[in-house]
Amino acid sequence: MKHVLVAGATGYLGRYVVKELKKQGFYTKVLVRDPDKLDQIGNAFAPSIAEDVDEVVIGDITKPETVTNICDHIDYVFSTVGMTRERNGLTFHDVDYQGNLNLLKEAERSHAAKFIYVHVYRTDDWKEPGPLIEAKEKFVEVLTASSIDHMIIRPTGYFSDIASLLGMAQNGRVFLIGDGRARMNPIHGEDLAQYCIRSFAKSNQTLDVGGPETFSYQQMAQLAFDLLNKRKRATRIPTALFNLISKLLKWSGNHNYGLFRFFFNVMTHDLTAPSYGDHRIRAFFKEMMEEEHNEITR
Repeated sequence: MKHVLVAGATGYLGRYVVKELKKQGFYTKVLVRDPDKLDQIGNAFAPSIAEDVDEVVIGDITKPETVTNICDHIDYVFSTVGMTRERNGLTFHDVDYQGNLNLLKEAERSHAAKFIYVHVYRTDDWKEPGPLIEAKEKFVEVLTASSIDHMIIRPTGYFSDIASLLGMAQNGRVFLIGDGRARMNPIHGEDLAQYCIRSFAKSNQTLDVGGPETFSYQQMAQLAFDLLNKRKRATRIPTALFNLISKLLKWSGNHNYGLFRFFFNVMTHDLTAPSYGDHRIRAFFKEMMEEEHNEITR
């Protein structure tokens, strides 16, 4: 039985990874800051994983003293750790780079067989990637030079990322950056988890992956309105205005600048990668609608 350490287990993808590891017979050890979150439902209906975990360690990868020896007797280290909201004054560099580096150093010290890192897919024409992407890519540079084998997975986007389109449609209006024609094939967490675990058999590669369907943001918004039986109402935010806002945030040192640049680039560039999985966006939106209806009627 191979032993796997999962960092980021309570996030959207991490939960599905833990479920799939259990299904495939791996011994699963998770690193969490708050063990109570293991039993909570994650974003976009990601599952509870409390019953799927073999071992729980409480620690924080931004505090190296809390993760000492965490990779002992571990075969594969799997990290989907990344910061999406401000926490305790930490920066993207603190979490996406230094935090993952702290974990990698433990993996190297314990001679783990492989370090699997979930990055993000992007094209080469992002003029200003921003601090979020820069921190991730800085870590990738160190990882690829490490003494242990690695795998880097770059998904185009998660289903949980497009859940906001349905939420905006439910409120009556969807906001798009630019003309909304940029295309993406996002992937469901369950499909991506299966793909990631398949990659355990490979070494020292970077794999790009997306879901089975490609839509523009306009088309995904239209699908949401159609399912809700509402007339489409969309407001397009000019890219020049969005760029101005991001520059003001950068000048002010605001943490949200990194997120602004990331979402701007995602929504204004085509992000399509080799397809994998079976989950469809229509079914995902309908599941969200049914879950919300059930919550209201309980």
